[in-house]
Amino acid sequence: MKIRPGSHPNNLSLFILRHRGVLETAARAHHWQIEWFDYAAGAQSADYLWDNQVDVVGTGSTPPIRAVADGHDVTYLASSPPRDNNSALLMHQDRPLVSLRGARIAAMIGSFTDHFLARLLHQQQLHRADVTLLDLQGQTALDALLAGDIDGWLAIDPWLTRARTVPAVVEAARVGDEIINRSLFWTRSEWQQQHPQAASWLVQQLEENDRWIEQHPQHAACILSEHLNNAITPEEWQQTLRGRPWGIVPVSDALITEQQQQADDLFAAGFIPAAIEISHRR
Repeated sequence: MKIRPGSHPNNLSLFILRHRGVLETAARAHHWQIEWFDYAAGAQSADYLWDNQVDVVGTGSTPPIRAVADGHDVTYLASSPPRDNNSALLMHQDRPLVSLRGARIAAMIGSFTDHFLARLLHQQQLHRADVTLLDLQGQTALDALLAGDIDGWLAIDPWLTRARTVPAVVEAARVGDEIINRSLFWTRSEWQQQHPQAASWLVQQLEENDRWIEQHPQHAACILSEHLNNAITPEEWQQTLRGRPWGIVPVSDALITEQQQQADDLFAAGFIPAAIEISHRR
């Protein structure tokens, strides 16, 4: 049997597991074969799942909701603990972002920052159409914020770690104060039903890998610097890794409730076209 996990730069658990090279050895004990599928961004995950190019993906909490909104049958396998400090809405200290109406915001469109922004818009009785979202991240977004080309940046680690060292950059909002932010591991319901043992085994491997990352942050940081983005130094990667909680959390009713709340928030703010029911999709 062949198992095809997805690996992309936005999910560090799977990305590090992919480049450690240990999953393949563990699979051979079950006479399974691992075939990694590498791609560029978590927002692409649903497309590859339903094109049958990948079996299991790890993303933020928004992509599976968008998949359900598109009519797909999603099964959640596990999640990370809440990550309260890995994203923030940044602004320039000389250009306070008092109102989001008409603002130009850099973001990783289609990621969990959609939910983060939806909650901020709700507080100001605004909607998705009231802001201009630009798909910018990294040094490009930081340069644009400093130059005044954008009004705000929904920054994500590791670039958030770097941006926090720039005196002119200040936080307007922090993700953990607005939403419950997790990484989610999920699949097609059909695949989970056909391969429940493989699905459970893969969750166990993720648990072991997250323990390894927590215990070996320096080694993990070197993997990221070498294979992902050497513009971020190993020291910056290590700071990012040490700053987030590691571990894999089993699927629970509470997690499904969180996802339903997010779906409701995204619909209310105009990020998805219709209200959806996800509580029965487990």
